[in-house]
Amino acid sequence: MKKLLTIALLSSALYAESYEHFLQRAVEQSPLLKASSLRIEQSTYKGDVLTRYENPNLELEASYFTPDDTDNDMGYRASYSQPIRLWGIGDAKENLADAQIALSKADYIQAKATFVYKISLQYTSYALNNLLMTLAKEELALASTIYAISKERYDAGTISRGVTLQAQVDLKMSEARIQSLALKRQRSYYTLLKDSGTSKEVLIDPDYTFTLETVEGTNPQLLQLENQLKSALADAELNSNDVEWMAISAEYEKEPDQDIYRIGASIPLAFFKTKEQEQQIAKLEAKRSEMLTDNAQSKLTIELQRLRYEAKALANLQSIDEDVLSGEQELLAMYQDGYKIANINLLALQDAKARLIETKERLIRIKIELDRNAIVQNYLQGNYND
Repeated sequence: MKKLLTIALLSSALYAESYEHFLQRAVEQSPLLKASSLRIEQSTYKGDVLTRYENPNLELEASYFTPDDTDNDMGYRASYSQPIRLWGIGDAKENLADAQIALSKADYIQAKATFVYKISLQYTSYALNNLLMTLAKEELALASTIYAISKERYDAGTISRGVTLQAQVDLKMSEARIQSLALKRQRSYYTLLKDSGTSKEVLIDPDYTFTLETVEGTNPQLLQLENQLKSALADAELNSNDVEWMAISAEYEKEPDQDIYRIGASIPLAFFKTKEQEQQIAKLEAKRSEMLTDNAQSKLTIELQRLRYEAKALANLQSIDEDVLSGEQELLAMYQDGYKIANINLLALQDAKARLIETKERLIRIKIELDRNAIVQNYLQGNYND
């Protein structure tokens, strides 16, 4: 039975989905991102609405004449008018339509980058619990070895039953720790599935290391704010025109005794500054977007400096702890051999074991913190925009 279980676990490990593949599938299938991408298509249609021409007007009229001294007669009139944009209005509308489409694309990029960022951070929690689970199993194996040695020495009469019970208690505590970590691992696993939008269980390889991208892009929030500014400026430019349309008309009228031709133009007169409020609103929105962009840029610069300093400090701690670990592993091996021949007592051996496990846990947490640091930097640098 144990052999079959081992084979099943090995098969599961072989078919575990890599994090890159899991993330790619989550991005492709995310209803949230699909909904966000529809806004790009919507903005394209809205741009067509904004830039389209108004339809012409055709008027047809029949007249019936009844003069006093002549016979009755018929006449008719045909009139055609076409609204025409004034000079520059078409370009202003095109610019606004393009700016709104670009803003929708920036909104989608922001949504996608944020999605990848959050899923990546949640994955590190899942990876952390898996690494701690592996360490707990290693701790259990050490506790089992120490307990086995203690039993042998107790049977040989070289230690008391109290010492053996102490080793047994340590073993039980290691088993309890595994159960507790198993629960945490499952919680982080299902949270990862839920946040990614995955509707069914899938095996995910927990062994993945995030690296800092060397090529920087554009921060997604800054990209969004910059396009908000462009949209606001384009709106202000369009609203700077009080009059957008004029109408050109042509008319032919047939009367019993004459033909009449007319050509005319109808031009609105903006005596009352009908778009003054719209202009001010658009200008204030552009100013607001500019201030928000400057503020976001300042915060981004400081945050990246902090993260780069933190990454260096973590790398230094990692190097120091790796050196410490090497010495602790050698010391534990010596203490185990010494305990077998009664040169080392149980407390000293367990203390060496505890320090070794503590150092390994610190290294695990440093690794996860470095991963999270890289994730945040990649997000802030715009590496998740594509």
